[in-house]
Amino acid sequence: MIDPYGGRLVERELPEAARARRDAERGHLVTVHPPIDQLYDAEKIGIGAYSPLEGFMDAETVRSVAATGRLPNGLPWSIPIHFPVPPGTPSASSVRAGDEVGLLDGQDRLIAVLHVEETFPIDRRALARATYGTDDPAHPNVADLLAGGETAWAGPVDLVHRLLPPWERDEPTPAETRAEFSRRGWSRVAAYQCRNPPHTAHEYIQRLTLEREDVDGLLIHPVVGRLKKGDYRPEVILQAYDALVRHYYPADRVLMSPLTITMRYGGPKAALFLAIVRRNYGCGVYIVGRDQAGVGKYYDPYACHRVFDAFDIGVLPVRYEESFFCRRCGWMASGRTCVHPASERAETSQSRIREALASGAPLPPEILRPEVAEVLRRPNVTIV
Repeated sequence: MIDPYGGRLVERELPEAARARRDAERGHLVTVHPPIDQLYDAEKIGIGAYSPLEGFMDAETVRSVAATGRLPNGLPWSIPIHFPVPPGTPSASSVRAGDEVGLLDGQDRLIAVLHVEETFPIDRRALARATYGTDDPAHPNVADLLAGGETAWAGPVDLVHRLLPPWERDEPTPAETRAEFSRRGWSRVAAYQCRNPPHTAHEYIQRLTLEREDVDGLLIHPVVGRLKKGDYRPEVILQAYDALVRHYYPADRVLMSPLTITMRYGGPKAALFLAIVRRNYGCGVYIVGRDQAGVGKYYDPYACHRVFDAFDIGVLPVRYEESFFCRRCGWMASGRTCVHPASERAETSQSRIREALASGAPLPPEILRPEVAEVLRRPNVTIV
């Protein structure tokens, strides 16, 4: 199985005795209630999903990532993982290097302790342009960045308690996922990134990947943390993939597991970041479809393919062009495999599915498995 990124899986989740001690000491900590995005990041640092990061980035690292797409040691890394101090945080101005800050969730549970080593100012618009290629507040991640604090805290993170997911299912850590791959006898695993329920174009490229002789199994790893308005609710994504995997895939070849992080709609940079995360979970092959991690018209749909030529992260990218349902062929195809004109092609897009849901029209059977369509016909399936 492929090594974790940087050669070692970071583990900063405290053992039980240390957790109890931290809970007892929390009254002596400066505490903040950060946005859920930063709690997700703290948790993922703690369990090693963001290896080799040990904590939130300092100013030098943020500058290096923004300017070069690399950590200061030269290792490719495309998305800054920093901690803007939430605006209006009491006692924020008194925090100095050497202090410890407790990060609390909405139920006042102590999720993590940030060991502050540096405080530094953030040029939010410059960072937005460097990371997302725009400072347009219509971009969801840019809007978040512009609404955040102008000062950041940097330093290692200790994970005290994992976040409580809003659904009844486990979210295996990278170490646990790797152990499951080993139990199944998988050494060469492909990862599939998604944030939508599956239609037949998704299934098509998943099946093509499973046919490869160099792939033992497939990890379907939907991002189900905080998404944007109009996206499907996390529980809907999971239920839809449950239906697909249960009814159409061999159980010994496919594993579906959630990943609670805030989605970065950063086009090629986000695709690279998401592939790095999946390497930490044990995946040495990464599926890259058209316009992965894009939003609106901000990114060239195939820039997410080319970024893997510019930055070698040790993962094999398996690139797929746009696919469609061809009525003449009677199944999924692409420009590489189908000769028929565009008039014979049924568009397989989430926008088409959402339009059908909004209007009450039948969900198109040529692009949705009936078990998935049944999930999507339920009320309140998208975020409003």
